[in-house]
Amino acid sequence: MTGLTVALANLKPGTGKTTSAVWLAHVFAQAGNSVLLVDADPSGSALEWSDLAAMHPGVTPQAAFPFRIVALPSRELHRRVPDIAQDDDVVIIDTPQLEDHAGIARSALRYVDEIVVPCAPSPIEINRTTPVREEIAEVASLRDTPARSVVLLNRCIARAHSTADAREALMGLGYDVLDTAVPRLEAYAQSFGMPIRISEHDVWRQVAHNLVERCSPLCSVRS
Repeated sequence: MTGLTVALANLKPGTGKTTSAVWLAHVFAQAGNSVLLVDADPSGSALEWSDLAAMHPGVTPQAAFPFRIVALPSRELHRRVPDIAQDDDVVIIDTPQLEDHAGIARSALRYVDEIVVPCAPSPIEINRTTPVREEIAEVASLRDTPARSVVLLNRCIARAHSTADAREALMGLGYDVLDTAVPRLEAYAQSFGMPIRISEHDVWRQVAHNLVERCSPLCSVRS
């Protein structure tokens, strides 16, 4: 059995890719996995986050981001990550937006087991998932095995009908949608640059569990 490789991908910036990648990396690390976070975005947001978190008062650099993080905004990412990652790593790739850095994003899509598309429950965000699905289909011929892909509903308003409506619309379009939806909370929206503190009942634990369930029994990842 092996680890898990995940890419957070979307057409445009501001969809929650970096936030999702960083929170998931912390959850998987806290569960006892060896984690490698790959910042494939030329803007370097995840790496900047780790630097800022390490400077937070009372936090050591190792405690701020308790896993390995590398910057790799490369069109050869699918060839270079295997030389960096260990066999049992959970590899999480924060990809750049497809509209501006398609070559880098495509390289990530070629490499990972699971492609996660963060999507807010709004019609415009749902429409923007179509180019991502088209890219996934295009790189399929370049892969040895098919990739799994799934939508992660995020920035969801509590008790609003929009989440259920978006789930129904996405499934009607043929998407897999993770069971867990991430609520719109200040704890997530304002977490950039801060050390992450995962609570026992944090929703990101359930997101990680959903992802592990999708690769079971082929991987040995703890969630």
